[in-house]
Amino acid sequence: MKKKLILLAMSFFCIAGFAQSQEKSLKQYGFWDNWFIQGQAGIGYTIGEPDFDKLISPTAALSIGKYFTPYAGMRLQVGGWQGRAGWDWKNENYSWNYAAVYLDGLFNMTNIFCSYKENRGFNLYGIVGVGYNHGFKNSPNALASDNCVARIGLQPSFRINEAWDFNVELNGNAVSDAYNSKFGSENDFYFNLMVGFTYKFKNRGFELIRPYDEALVNSLNDEINQQRATIESLKANPKTIVKTEKVFVTDTVSYFNTPVLFTIGKSAVGVNQEVYVYTVAQYLKENPKAKITITGYADAGTGSKAINQKISEKRAKAVANELVNKYSISSDRIKVIEGKGDSVQPYSKNNWNRVVICVAD
Repeated sequence: MKKKLILLAMSFFCIAGFAQSQEKSLKQYGFWDNWFIQGQAGIGYTIGEPDFDKLISPTAALSIGKYFTPYAGMRLQVGGWQGRAGWDWKNENYSWNYAAVYLDGLFNMTNIFCSYKENRGFNLYGIVGVGYNHGFKNSPNALASDNCVARIGLQPSFRINEAWDFNVELNGNAVSDAYNSKFGSENDFYFNLMVGFTYKFKNRGFELIRPYDEALVNSLNDEINQQRATIESLKANPKTIVKTEKVFVTDTVSYFNTPVLFTIGKSAVGVNQEVYVYTVAQYLKENPKAKITITGYADAGTGSKAINQKISEKRAKAVANELVNKYSISSDRIKVIEGKGDSVQPYSKNNWNRVVICVAD
């Protein structure tokens, strides 16, 4: 009964943490984000006949890897140093050097079982990997050998700061029987216990951000539709002068702007925003002397200034490319394609500023 209560309590806290995390979503990351380098050193142990202390040897490893999600990553590791074995009946010990290359999958057990939490102080990683081990002669009894390796392990990791972690790793490795130069019918095994440090490169970790507010987007779309209706009514009476915040038409020149909204972290035009690009294209076709300025923006509530500047430029180029490639608008009809990043916020509501505004004259 007591065990059931403990398990029930653990499940409750994990589910509560998961539900809380769902209020936000993970920020989008690219290929070059969340890379790391890791250096480790410690002791190795090869299973054999002699006493335990006679089989302990030095080991070290250097790894480079990437976390694809808060739950999983991969690393390429180069490791090795020395292995030891002996003949118990001869009372003779010997050693050899080895070098190995491993490809490991890394699984964040803490995030998997208790949901993701930003800047968590402790994470436990599970390791499953394969590799290649080359042992080379280093004493009279140790022969050169080549072995495929299967490995499993655990790595507790302690956060020092945003860039650095301290880790402890225990892994077990299965190799062929030739590894320790003593031939038989069963596999050999060696274990590594190492400590080290992990340095994480730019855009470290996985940031939780609030997704866009659908109600706000719908409100903005309603406003756009109202202004489109105003434009159509003004076309029926072009000499009427009407001034609003976003539209005014005179008998000589017509001005308007059309926003194209984007989801957070994205620079591709969404399917539900195609109509607004189409509206711009139709206006340009109906007004062959008109030209447009395309300006992209990013909201100041998420991301860094550098990232926001880059994504605003991508958004502006995406709208321009649709006009040219999809609707056959000549590129010389586009006066300017620019990104303002988050330095300018055209709307008072943060979520509305993930937008490209096309201003035509």
